[in-house]
Amino acid sequence: MDKVIFLDRDGTINREDGYITKVEQIHLYEGTVPALRMLNEMGYRIVIVSNQAGVGKGLLNEDELLKINNAILKILADQGVSIERLYYCPHHPDAVVPVYRKQCACRKPATGMVVRAAQDLGVDVRGAYMIGDKLCDMELAYNFGGRGILVLTGYGTKEQALIDGKPYAPVYLAADILDAVRWIKDRD
Repeated sequence: MDKVIFLDRDGTINREDGYITKVEQIHLYEGTVPALRMLNEMGYRIVIVSNQAGVGKGLLNEDELLKINNAILKILADQGVSIERLYYCPHHPDAVVPVYRKQCACRKPATGMVVRAAQDLGVDVRGAYMIGDKLCDMELAYNFGGRGILVLTGYGTKEQALIDGKPYAPVYLAADILDAVRWIKDRD
């Protein structure tokens, strides 16, 4: 059976420094490459799912976002990391760019990106892990029948304070992506 894992982008695998609008702003966390290599070695198919409201807010266009995403994929590939897919949602209900102003099925915590990945890869996502730094990532995991791990990088520390009483509480609070993957490896 194929194992798939979903990862958030900003604040999870690379530093969250506001909206990333240029390739020069990509700064992977120190543990990102070893963590993702470990996932590859464990047989996980890695899928990145990312809300990118900066497009809808007019801070960058989709071509600029694709350059950033492709640069991240190249950096990882050059380090021996295989990423199956990278999906993003450019929409936001308050977007200033009219074409992106909407409630969509792809903006996390909605499951559109995960459903698309399941169809594209032919995998069952129930029980899959979702690692992210926001509660919308944890709610996404809950919504698709997965298991959320909240990393305390990016917005994680602030979001941690909001967990109490949520049905989508994470199965683990991780210091960072490497800690999250080590935790998964101990249970794999």
